Amino acid sequence: MRKRWRNSFIKVIALLLLLLASCNKSDNHTDHADVYTCPMHPTVVSDQPGTCPVCGMDLVRKARPGEEIKITEDLARLMKSPNQSVVSSIKTVKPAYKTVPVSLEAVGIVTYDTRNIYTIPARFGGRIEKMFLKYEFQRVHKGQKIAEIYSPEIITAQRELLYLMKNDSTNDILVKGAKRKLELLGLSSSQLEELIRQQRPTDVLGVYSPYEGYVIINDAVPSGSQVMTQTPSTDGEMGGMGSKSSSSSPSASINSNVASARLVREGDYVSSGQTLLKLVNTNALRIELDLAGGKNAMVKVGDKITLDLGNGKTEHASVNFVQPFFNEGQTFLKIRVYAKKIRDLYIGQLVRANIELEPRESLWIPKEAVLDLGTDKIVFVKNREVLTPKKVVTGIDADGLTEVVSGLSSSEEVAFNAQYLVDSESFIKPIQ
Repeated sequence: MRKRWRNSFIKVIALLLLLLASCNKSDNHTDHADVYTCPMHPTVVSDQPGTCPVCGMDLVRKARPGEEIKITEDLARLMKSPNQSVVSSIKTVKPAYKTVPVSLEAVGIVTYDTRNIYTIPARFGGRIEKMFLKYEFQRVHKGQKIAEIYSPEIITAQRELLYLMKNDSTNDILVKGAKRKLELLGLSSSQLEELIRQQRPTDVLGVYSPYEGYVIINDAVPSGSQVMTQTPSTDGEMGGMGSKSSSSSPSASINSNVASARLVREGDYVSSGQTLLKLVNTNALRIELDLAGGKNAMVKVGDKITLDLGNGKTEHASVNFVQPFFNEGQTFLKIRVYAKKIRDLYIGQLVRANIELEPRESLWIPKEAVLDLGTDKIVFVKNREVLTPKKVVTGIDADGLTEVVSGLSSSEEVAFNAQYLVDSESFIKPIQ
């Protein structure tokens, strides 16, 4: 009996030991069980390999304890966002301090010299009976009759002279005074002689031009920022001035300012001193060039300039006038060159110019190394095998090089051609 009880006790003890061993093995298996998840949907978890029910990607096993990857300095640099660094082995170059010959390019237009605009006023009031000039930019010769005016004032002055000559011809002072009055009112010597010969006042008086030129309205001078495309002409009009561009072109803005202005017409009344016509002398021309803002201190009066007039024709001149100019939110530098010695020019002709400046000593890099993002300019600086974008401030371009004002040192290496490193401007996020 005792022996049977002992055997039963041993069996119970062995069974308990087996149960404990089984529990420990299950706990160890649970502690080291692999877990799989979706890289795109971390909420998807599984205890065995498979695919994500959301996107269909293969599940990835999570790292086990002790399997974490140590992030080194090199690995951290390679793990940066692709819009912060680029791994490449393209050609690089170091900025260099040197003296480079500098020249600037500008575009402009041939226009007339506003110092040679003549005004023909009405010396007496009256009504325009005839107007011989009908349109803008019409050619006017010196001594040409431009209008006929009916004026009671002129008729009265003529009658005064005829009365004095008939009734008091010996009074030289009064007779000379009456003649002088008519001369000041615009009568020429030939008209005065004709009046005395006929002994009859003229109802209308002709107005003659004392100048030669072309008719203009409100000093509508074409400038470099308001280009008017024109061609020479020999039909009595200013070369090409009769041909305007479409309303959407810059030349339309010239006439938009003078839309309400017009020439004096037949039937109009004019007063003493009122302007009848404005003429411009096209023998005095000037070339106005526009240069982008930021270069105000670079160009000065006397700088040498080479003008490209087209058709392979070039002329050498010098800068005569420099003026900062602001138009429609943009800053320009207006450069004026007087073209008295330059022949074969016509109003509205487009001109390209190359302005030679003094050599400039600065930090220079190849022009291709700078990436222009519009508001910012960047270069790719090399650090070991990684190229990182960096914002720089640039100056002028010269001889295939770009001046670096700030943001870069001569010890840094930059990519020779920044265009090879990006697919679009939005790819780059430069380091400030």
